[in-house]
This record gives sequence, C-alpha cells and structure tokens, in this order.
Amino acid sequence: MNQAGPSVAVDSASGGVAAIDVKTMNDEQQAAYVSSLYPGQSLAADDIRRIIQREEYNMQHKGHEGKHLAMFLIFLCVLAILPKTVRYWRQRHPRSYRLVSIGSICLIPPYFALANRYFRFVSIWIGYALANTYILYLATREPLYPRTPRRVYQWFALTNKVSYAVFVAGIVLFALCFFNVAPGLTDTERMVESSLITVFYGLYFGLMSRDLVTLCSDKMAATLGYASSNGLPTKHLPHTVCCICGDGLGYGSTGTDTGGGLLHADAAPKQSTGTAEPTHNLDCGHEFHATCIRGWCVVGKKDTCPFCCEKVDLTPFKQSPWDRQELFYVTSLEYMRFFISWQPLTLLLLAGIFWVLGLD
Repeated sequence: MNQAGPSVAVDSASGGVAAIDVKTMNDEQQAAYVSSLYPGQSLAADDIRRIIQREEYNMQHKGHEGKHLAMFLIFLCVLAILPKTVRYWRQRHPRSYRLVSIGSICLIPPYFALANRYFRFVSIWIGYALANTYILYLATREPLYPRTPRRVYQWFALTNKVSYAVFVAGIVLFALCFFNVAPGLTDTERMVESSLITVFYGLYFGLMSRDLVTLCSDKMAATLGYASSNGLPTKHLPHTVCCICGDGLGYGSTGTDTGGGLLHADAAPKQSTGTAEPTHNLDCGHEFHATCIRGWCVVGKKDTCPFCCEKVDLTPFKQSPWDRQELFYVTSLEYMRFFISWQPLTLLLLAGIFWVLGLD
C-alpha cells in the first residue's frame, strides 16, 4: 500500500512545504499534499483538483518573473511604435497598406468563424464576397463600360445604407436589452447576443464595403483618365463631366465621353432622363454629382478633390442630424478596423518577437 506522507517534503528552513512535482503524484499523494497546504480543512475532490492545477501552473511559471517583465516592456514598446509605423506606412506606401488591410479584414473573421463553426456568418460572407467579386470585375475591366461607374457606386451606396441600418438596428436592440424594456424577452442571454451580433454585422460589412469602394473608385478614376493615384490627371476634365463616375453633369447630358478609348466603344450612350441630377461644387471649382461626391467623401472618407487633390471642406456633409450620425458610423468603422485587422496582426507580431527572443 502506497503511503502518501513520505512524498510530501517539508522545508524546515522556511517552515513550509517545498516545491515538488505534483504531476508524478497519485491521488492519495495529491490529497496528502493539499492537506499539508491547508491543515485542518476538509476539501472536496473538486477543490483538490483545482489546487493541484494551480500548483502545476505555479511550478511551470516559477522563476519566469524576468521573462514576464521583458514581455510586458516589449508589449508597451510595440503599442507605442505601431501607430506611427502604420501611419507612415499608409502615407508612404498606400497601395500595400490598403491591400494588407483589406486582405486581413476579408480573411481573418471568416477563418475564425469557420474554425468555431459559425456557419451562418460564413454563408453570409460567401454570398457577399461573390457579389463583390462581380462588382470588382466590372470596375477593373478594360475597356470600361460607360454605365459601370454609376452601377458600382450605386451598389456600394446600397450596401453602405443596409450596413448602417443593420448597425442602428443592433444598437436599438442592445438599448432595449440594457434597459430591459420587455422583461422575459430583452433580458435573455440570447437577445443580448443577437443584438451584439447584429452590431458586428453592420460594422464588419460596412467596413468591407468602404474599403472595396476605395479600390474600385481609384481603379475606375485611373481608367477614365480624369484622376490618378499620384494626383496627376491624364487628360483634361470638361466642365460638363463628373470625373468620379464619368457621366455628364446637368440637364440633357448624355455621358458619352469615351475616355480616349478607355471606355467600351460598343456600349450604348446614356439617354437623358429629362431631369437634372443635383450637383455639388467644391471650393476648388470642380463640380460633381451630389451623390458621387458624397459617396467619395462620406463612404470613402476621403477629404481631397478626386481631380486636383485639394482639401475638401466636409461641413456641407454634416448639416442634418442624419449626416452627423452617418459620419459617426463611418468613424466607428475605423475602430472596427483595429479590432478586426490590426489587433490580430499585432498579436501575431508580438508572438513572433517572443518566439525569436525565446520568451514563449
């Protein structure tokens, strides 16, 4: 018969129990070891198991205080340096920054959703990805059909409005749960979880739409030739043409500019609808469709003129309460970008640094 007592070593110098390998003990020895730690107490089997697990953890990390301090200091340094590095990257290399940002936003959440069997999110993501793949195909093909820019902007305006509506619905639902408006319904865990998931859907797909419309707008503007990524237009902008979508401005415009062969020659010209579409003049003197420039500044959150890159005054887009709420939603998307994209990448960077320095 095994005796539990001899396996428990007592440190006479400190008057306590010396550190031993609890993994090598049997059940009786573990019970005797815990009894020596808590003399005079009757502990259940679950309590003994938790104490043994805690002791195993303490033994595993004993003497690692220096490593933990080094890991904490590295973490603080990364947090201090990363924002400036990302800002410099975005300003100096916007294309690679945009590709990494969009790639991480599009791939990281589906990966974790698939790993955790969240098939509803995966199904919605696949449908949304297929629709946007077709839109990207239309926006990047050359020659470009004259009606393509308008259709692309209409699609992303629709997805932005739907995402915003879903976000607002999630906020309202969460507020109902927070104030428990309907006891027995709004105070349930399932309802709170549904409200948070709804907010996430509104922010995530709104963020995807915003980044994808930036890609499409830059590509179509470069194809049309009125604006380019380096700020140097490749041809003159007529006063009767909106350089964002390539359509004509004002009543009776047909929007048949072929863009020097960059637009599809076989496409039928747009006919006048008989009504003038509202336009908006920037301080630099360039005129655009009101819906186009609003999508450029609000949805795409760009503060420069699409043609001359002069700073745009965003005050006209903040006049109504709805506009201010929409701008608040766009600002919320930037915080969502951090949690979806840069937080996982930051943790991956820290894990790599810890592994290289042997601090894992």
